[in-house]
Amino acid sequence: MLSNALAHYPQFRFRDGQKLLWNPILKKTFVIRPEERVRLALVDYLTMEANVSTSRISFESPVKLAGDKSSSRTDIICYDQDFKPLLLVECKAPDIKLDEKAAIQIARYNQKVGAPFLLISNGMLDFWFKSEDDKVHACPEIPEQFQPNGSPEYASLYWEERAFIGSKPAPKIRSYLTEQCRLLFGEAHQPVKFLNFDGFSPEFALSHYYRIFGQPENSKIGLSISANPYGGSQLNGVLNQNGANTAFFTTSLNLLAEDVHPNTEIHSAQGVKKLDLSKRTDFNFEIDLAEIIPSIRQLLLTFS
Repeated sequence: MLSNALAHYPQFRFRDGQKLLWNPILKKTFVIRPEERVRLALVDYLTMEANVSTSRISFESPVKLAGDKSSSRTDIICYDQDFKPLLLVECKAPDIKLDEKAAIQIARYNQKVGAPFLLISNGMLDFWFKSEDDKVHACPEIPEQFQPNGSPEYASLYWEERAFIGSKPAPKIRSYLTEQCRLLFGEAHQPVKFLNFDGFSPEFALSHYYRIFGQPENSKIGLSISANPYGGSQLNGVLNQNGANTAFFTTSLNLLAEDVHPNTEIHSAQGVKKLDLSKRTDFNFEIDLAEIIPSIRQLLLTFS
């Protein structure tokens, strides 16, 4: 089944200009790794929708398996009210296929943990199992104990904690950015992908979640709203043609709101071009971002 992580995003924090994942239960930062993003998104689902208490979730619990020279570690264990293991979770990166090998791995871990429910997830798909009488059975739906009972409040703080909106947005655009984040990233069925960009200034905040829009002629546009280390908010977009990224733009939304020019950089094989986004596209702070995709595509095609 589609993963419950799809409608959730991990929290981030900036430390000395570096963007790091934030574990709200351990109160610690971690280097951004795909499987860690999946794990923290699932924790959001468990705590915000399934109403699992944060005090009944543990991470990296050691398990010593027969034949192993060193201890392995579990990703997540949820406990019941008597603090007995209730759910064992194994997280994989989104590009890792969930196969029999992953199922065998979590079943081996559970020989030591003894949880009645198991979950394997790569952030795209979830596979639930029930362990009973030394046998493991696939669950056709989410077990009752972990069914959604609530939903996240997509207020501005939610998006700030997840580094979509900077901590210092221009006051007149805070509500606009909150609404656009909800529209672009607040639905589980939306095609969203975390994209990495190495070698660019952290001010651009390029590495983040992008909503992917299919376009004509075997092209795609990825669009993101992301916070930078200095409290600003960026609008970033990338043009992909025939499987290759050919151009991207980054816009300071704070500068755009203050009518400062230029506010946008376009990077492509032609070099770097600086311009005013509002004069070259249909963008304004009263229109939904999805509606300006055609004009963004045309702009990036010009420089690709």
